[in-house]
Parts: sequence; structure tokens; C-alpha cells
Amino acid sequence: MFRRFYFFVIGLVLFLLMPASGFGKQEGRIKHLSSITGNKEIGYLGLLGGVFFDENKNRLYATDTTNHRILAFDADFKYISEFTGGGALAFPASIVKDSKGTFFVTEPTEGRVLVIDIARKSIKPIDFSAVPEGNTIYPGHMAVDSADHLYIVDKANARILVFDSNLQFERQVLVKEGRGLRDVKVDTAGRIYALSTLDGSIRVYDNQGNLLLRFGKRGSNKGEFDFPVSLAIDQRGLIYVVDQHKNQVLVFNKKGQFLFAFSQLGWREGRLHLPSFIYINRSGQIFVVDRENARISIFEPQ
Repeated sequence: MFRRFYFFVIGLVLFLLMPASGFGKQEGRIKHLSSITGNKEIGYLGLLGGVFFDENKNRLYATDTTNHRILAFDADFKYISEFTGGGALAFPASIVKDSKGTFFVTEPTEGRVLVIDIARKSIKPIDFSAVPEGNTIYPGHMAVDSADHLYIVDKANARILVFDSNLQFERQVLVKEGRGLRDVKVDTAGRIYALSTLDGSIRVYDNQGNLLLRFGKRGSNKGEFDFPVSLAIDQRGLIYVVDQHKNQVLVFNKKGQFLFAFSQLGWREGRLHLPSFIYINRSGQIFVVDRENARISIFEPQ
């Protein structure tokens, strides 16, 4: 009995110490590039909410929910500064930025989305008064399209709220039977991608909210999900989905067909432990919020 247990433990340790690139037949498509972690300059990284890469300034922004701040990094992922809003940020989660330099930050527990103009030192909530009635709005992740339209997941009402470039409410996209609506992204053609965690589905809509495609489900087979929590679209139209319980990123083509997965559970560089968010910039760099490892893991295609 003891020998069996001993060899089980040794095998588990060896499995966890294997290089992340050795996982999966097509793992070689993606390689680990770098990680952002806490240090003397940044301090301790708490619960990370979301990340956004500003293509105009070549800067990466991340919300540190625990420490009530927004962190800025340069193109080489070196720390630049932090923004706390003088204590105005409660528990910042998702973050995006439009082409005019305005930040949008969700604070789900407060039921609000903050509009932040750092240059003018202005922080105010988005006006939800024109949004159709429903349960109290519980904002989730967000996206901004090329025309500066803002898309906000309203988890409490299984819908995506769309605001125009002047922050006037424009329309809503109802995600019917979308149990556990969690994330939204918009591609360069204006297609809207919505991820529902509980049923493991991804829905793709045109820019008017008409359903074009639905795929994905929870299950144990290849290409199925345990607990998907975030998605991103690259410049080729490939769809990357973070599965928090598998500690992996699953990749699908435009038709929703599974292609490959990368990473696995672990604490070494390139591995993930309960990842919670994904973002891909125009250069193809993949940013994954590695929640339990308290870091941002950065990957890129080979």
C-alpha cells in the first residue's frame, strides 16, 4: 500500500514539473513568452480582474481588485505606474479603453461601470437610466469596438448592453438561454461573441444582434468544457476560450470546430492555476489572468 502511494506521489510530482510545452499534440503552436508578477516595485498582486492592451500607446493595463488600483505596463511589460483615483476605486474588475483615451472599469459589487478620464481627473458612473427594466444590473466583462461602442455583460439579465461612442444607451443583445453569461468580445468585423459559463456555450452575433453561430458544451470529451470563463478572438478569427477548471486555453476555428489546447495545471512559468480572463492584442500576444498564481501569463504563437 505504501509503495503504491509513494509511486503515485512521485508520478504526480513529475507530471506537474513537466514543461508546459509538452502538453498536447499541437501544443507547439503556442509558447510562453513572459509573466507579470508582484515585486518590490509593484507590491503584492491581489485578485486580478481583467487586462486590456492599448494598441495606440503600446501599453498593458490590469485591474488589481484587492488593492483597488489600475496598473500600467509598457510594451515590454515593465511597470510604469498605478492609478487609484484617490481612493475612488472600490473593487475594479473588467477594464477597457476607447480610442479617445477614456477608461471603463466595472465594479460588479457596486452595480456600476465607471468612466475614467485620467487627464481630467474625472470619475463618474455610466448612466443606466435608459436601459430596459429588469433585475438590478450586475456588470461583467466588457469590450470596445472600432467605432468606440461599449459592450457590457449584464450577468443578472443575461444580456449585453450596447452604448454608442457618446455613452448613450443604444440597444441590448439578449442571450437567450445563456445560463451564466460571463464574457463578451467584438472582432474587427463587428461580430459579437458571448460566452455562457454554466452551459458552456459560445454565441456569435452580427453587429445587429442576429445569431450567426452557436457552439460548445460542457462535457469530458475532447474540445468540451468543464468551466469556461473567458474568450478572445485573434486577428485570424480563431476563438480562444479559458477553461478555469481544466487550467487550459481551448482554441476553435471560425466555425466553432476544436483545434487544440495549451497549458495545464501548475505553478511554473507557462502553467495556469484557475485562470479567469483572456485578452489577445493585434500582434497576437495572449494575456491570461492566472488568478491563483497571482500573475498575468503572456503567450504568443510560434
